[in-house]
Amino acid sequence: TAASANFCEKTWEAGKGPELTLPALRSLPGEAVPKGREQNVWRWVNVWATWCGPCVEEMGLLANWHEALTNDGLNVSFELLSVDEAEAEAALKGWLKKPLPGPVRWARSAQDWGPWLETLGINKDSAIPIHALSGPDGKLRCVRVGALHAQDYGAVKALITSAR
Repeated sequence: TAASANFCEKTWEAGKGPELTLPALRSLPGEAVPKGREQNVWRWVNVWATWCGPCVEEMGLLANWHEALTNDGLNVSFELLSVDEAEAEAALKGWLKKPLPGPVRWARSAQDWGPWLETLGINKDSAIPIHALSGPDGKLRCVRVGALHAQDYGAVKALITSAR
C-alpha cells in the first residue's frame, strides 16, 4: 500500500522477499533463546541499543503497538535485537527486568552486523533503530530505518492487513 511504502525504506510483495534471519547471537544471561520461529505469525525485529535515545524512546510505543495489533486480531511477534557492545552487558541485563514488547536477542559482534544489514536490503552503515517485518511465510515485507512515531501505526496495520 502507499502508506506502507512511505513507512518502509525497502518493501517486498508477499512471498518475494528474502527470508528474515538474525545475525549470529551471543548468549544473554537470564534470557532464553527460542528454538525456532513461530509459524503463521508476522515477525517484527527491532534493532536497537541501550545507548540509542530514539531506540529507548520507542520501546513504550512498540509495547503499545503490540497490544493494539493483538486487540485488532493481528498476530505479530516482536523481538528486540540489541547491537550493544560486550561492555554494555550490565545495562542490557537491566532492560530484561522491564516490561518489553518481546524477547531480547544480542548480536554477537559488529563484524556480523554490517553483512546482516545487507541481507535486509539496506546499507551496512545504516543507523539504528531499524525495524524488519516479515510475513507469516517468514519472508521480509518491510524494512524501516529510523525511529517510529505514533502516526505510523496506520501504515503498519495497513501493511499487515493488506497481506491477509
